[in-house]
Amino acid sequence: MKHKNSTPNFPIDLVYLWVDGNDPKWQAKRNQYMNVGGNFATQGQVAARWIESDELRYSLRSVEMYAPWINRIFIVTDSQCPSWLNIDNPKVQVIDHSEILPSNALPVFSSSAIESCIYKIPGLSEHFILGNDDTLFCSPVTPDTFFKADGTPIVRLLKAKFKREHAVARGNYNLMIKRMQDLIEQKFGKRIYHAPHHNFDAYRKSDFEYCVNLMPQEWKSTSQHRFRHDEDMHRSFVSYYMIASGSAELHKVNRYNRINGVFDAIRCIINNSYAADSRCTSIACKDYEKMLSKYNPTMLCLNDGEGSTDEDRKRMVEFLKRKYPDKSSFEK
Repeated sequence: MKHKNSTPNFPIDLVYLWVDGNDPKWQAKRNQYMNVGGNFATQGQVAARWIESDELRYSLRSVEMYAPWINRIFIVTDSQCPSWLNIDNPKVQVIDHSEILPSNALPVFSSSAIESCIYKIPGLSEHFILGNDDTLFCSPVTPDTFFKADGTPIVRLLKAKFKREHAVARGNYNLMIKRMQDLIEQKFGKRIYHAPHHNFDAYRKSDFEYCVNLMPQEWKSTSQHRFRHDEDMHRSFVSYYMIASGSAELHKVNRYNRINGVFDAIRCIINNSYAADSRCTSIACKDYEKMLSKYNPTMLCLNDGEGSTDEDRKRMVEFLKRKYPDKSSFEK
């Protein structure tokens, strides 16, 4: 989506979190620490969160197809490297957890802990996009999809308001989001009612650093929780801070993303709802092509959760092969 008078002319990096959860050595390491040393939330220990289905390969293909302007790509992982990755490609670099996390926190299996330290990636540009291996581009994006010309990040949140009373019933993740909203309201006097949209997100490194310095002990504790913890900080705090401080532009992502005609386009503008931005769907989806036709998202997240099956994963990979058939320069 383009924005008037908004053509960034600065480097924008892309950061991925990735792990090969099928690796027996990694599994043994995780199992050694699971349920040891405190109140670790079981939602963060769902095995499906770590199953490797080769999504990163196709996400990188989507980058080459639809976002070739990306400056550098950092893959943050735990002493691993995809067997197919072309590490000679100067655009991509594998970052080990030991390069950014405190040594006494390793090994770590919590995305919240890892994300709390991503601003420490050596050589990371001031402006960067954060994604996971299950996030993909579905159509061309430009730098002004994520940043304005003056460097202002564009923060995407779900249009539907997050219901605080549902947080307890819906698990550890929702408790974290509620807590981030509470903290922002306490510190900045403004409540952000919308939840993250589960897709590529835009950040400034300096905003991450500011937020960490604002609550250093809380972020330090998060970085040392090997699994998700009820008291974790979450990167949504940074997004909420940018909105509350007026240093970011909020785009609300609507559930129904397709625009049909002038009336719907005007309605989206009036409601500050940006159609065709992003879509998060379970890999249990029975017909990916039909879903894409209905919602027409620019960005797609394929969520592998507790209820997913091996058959779902097989169907997802078959879809990815059809959608992104051409080998990228990031592959051997």
